[in-house]
Amino acid sequence: MKKMQRKPSLPRPFYVKKSRRGILLLHAYSGSPNDVRMLCRLLEKHQYTVSAPMLTGHGTMEPLEIVQASVQQWREDVSDALATLAQDCDQVAVFGLSMGGILAMDALTQATLPLLGGGVFCSPLFKNENNVPENFLKYAQQVYQVAELPTEEMQQRLTKVKELQQQQMQRIEELGAEVATKLQQLRVPVYIAQGGKDEMISAATAFQTLEALQQTDVSFHWFAESGHVITVDPVHQQFEQTVLNFIENLPWNEEK
Repeated sequence: MKKMQRKPSLPRPFYVKKSRRGILLLHAYSGSPNDVRMLCRLLEKHQYTVSAPMLTGHGTMEPLEIVQASVQQWREDVSDALATLAQDCDQVAVFGLSMGGILAMDALTQATLPLLGGGVFCSPLFKNENNVPENFLKYAQQVYQVAELPTEEMQQRLTKVKELQQQQMQRIEELGAEVATKLQQLRVPVYIAQGGKDEMISAATAFQTLEALQQTDVSFHWFAESGHVITVDPVHQQFEQTVLNFIENLPWNEEK
């Protein structure tokens, strides 16, 4: 009798209601809400309402769904998540990992979305050298191998992924550049974290972001031994504590 393979457990968005203070956490490109789950648990314990939505195309066993999604869809995902949080919370702050950080800062710079503050974790707001395309192809290949696709079909899909992903990366970089030009307009507190051993993007972008925010209060944290996904890195507890400290010091109107 053939042993049945267990299907991988797919990630899900999460929303935890605790108080009138809201936090939106945005995951990375090709990631999922699991990227920020440990940070969410810490914030839950401190009585924050936390939302971690799933960006369109993510959280499936088909990488093509990611590269077929548009940057505008992701911006709308963020707007929808903020609207939901606003129903339960009086004030909201927004943070994101990598591309999620670009989306977080995009939300912060939108005049129509008044937010208390927010920040970025290893986010390439400014264009620098990066290894995202190569790593995404490796990720896609691994997913297809787990799905046990025939070799020919896998190669066909990987070719399509590569083609669409090149176009998508350009759109992401364009959004980052657009947001970067608006950073000087911000007057709310901003948090920045960067790993010194980031293997995905150039750490220089964090310092460029810091330089562009001279007009407002910035909490900058450099984690020399951390890689790109700082939220699950061995330094994650130290990182989480700096995020919590930043959030606790935001000018909240109400007690928890």
